[in-house]
Amino acid sequence: MGTLKTGYSYNITGLDRRIWILSSTRFIRAFGRGSTFIFLPLVFILRYDISFIETGLFLGVATLLMAFVQYYSGILTDRIGRRLILVYSQIPAVIFYLVIFYAVAVPSYLVVLLLAWYGTIVINAVQYPAVQAAVADVTSVEDRLSGYTVMRIMANMGIAIGPLVGAYLASIGLQYIFLISAFATVAEIVMLFLLMNETYNPKAHSGEESVSFKKAYKADRLFLVFTLVGIILGFFMRQRGSSFTVYTIVLEHLPFLYLGYIWALNGFLVVLLQFPFLRLMTKFGNPMFWRGIGSGFYALSFILLVNVPTLSLLLAFMAISTVGEDMVSPTTQSIITTLAPGSMKGSYIGVYNMYTSLGAFTGAVFGLYLLFVLSSVPSIYWVYVAAGSAIVGLMYVALSNWFARKFPSSSPGNT
Repeated sequence: MGTLKTGYSYNITGLDRRIWILSSTRFIRAFGRGSTFIFLPLVFILRYDISFIETGLFLGVATLLMAFVQYYSGILTDRIGRRLILVYSQIPAVIFYLVIFYAVAVPSYLVVLLLAWYGTIVINAVQYPAVQAAVADVTSVEDRLSGYTVMRIMANMGIAIGPLVGAYLASIGLQYIFLISAFATVAEIVMLFLLMNETYNPKAHSGEESVSFKKAYKADRLFLVFTLVGIILGFFMRQRGSSFTVYTIVLEHLPFLYLGYIWALNGFLVVLLQFPFLRLMTKFGNPMFWRGIGSGFYALSFILLVNVPTLSLLLAFMAISTVGEDMVSPTTQSIITTLAPGSMKGSYIGVYNMYTSLGAFTGAVFGLYLLFVLSSVPSIYWVYVAAGSAIVGLMYVALSNWFARKFPSSSPGNT
């Protein structure tokens, strides 16, 4: 059979310096903003006395809003380039986070809180396709997985520190989490403005735009099926976020600091394990195959939650879940930008995020509703989530052969 190859290479030191600039800003962002996504459901439930179902609706609407904006911002970044969006789109976010700080400190203005929070969702969504496409701009297909891995590691260094700080701040006042987010956003803007050069010239790709991207992606059956499975994955992965937070703090009455410890472990394990996993994923298999294996690890982690949660069990859950994340997360954009034509990387990212948000939306709303219904027997809830994650893993493994046929250099068995 010969040596199994993926077509991706392990290349860290040879990456374009702009990868490191973007990755450093991801660290700043994750440090400043990571805690907001973890603790915001608690703001709704504990500060504003919002029900599980209403909280799920608020979170689900945010997911749909993010996807809708990413769809158009992906098209926009392919038309005007990356730098303008990377730098200037984030300026309003500073104001929005300051408004949230006030709305959490004085919990009498739910509408103000929602508008400001949705404002940050829009701003983040505008920038996201530009960030992901910029990595693809300055990496070859062979080095792309390495590029996304570096950026992911830097972001998780922020996740390792940010939630610990956030958990400490939450014990003093939840509002201070959002004040830190405002300061971190200022630092991110300044760094991008001073150091980040343009990575994409739309004029150089003008000859590639004769076929509209809608026709391109609709004709790509592998991309469509990959997106469909991504919708299902989004449903189950959403349970690792808001549902897990509500389960631990509201249903099990565990301390805020537990969330800080758990998500800090996630960040530290990503930093520790992502490079070894990159070596593994570039030696055999292909990224679609590794998404299937990663989804299996997600399933294994969820099944742990059928037991009475202790700190040690929750840490084990996060450790196993992070192994799955190390396989799933960096392969997403690598697969999308490999499938996409050269002039449509941002557009494909936007399309994928728009459709998979349907799964995340349903996961936020139905997941919290089901958790509420099964609040007296949450172990059954986690069995459902584990079984669904395992099925998604099998779907990705089945798709891996199709991916290998379409990209022969990624086929197992090629030497």
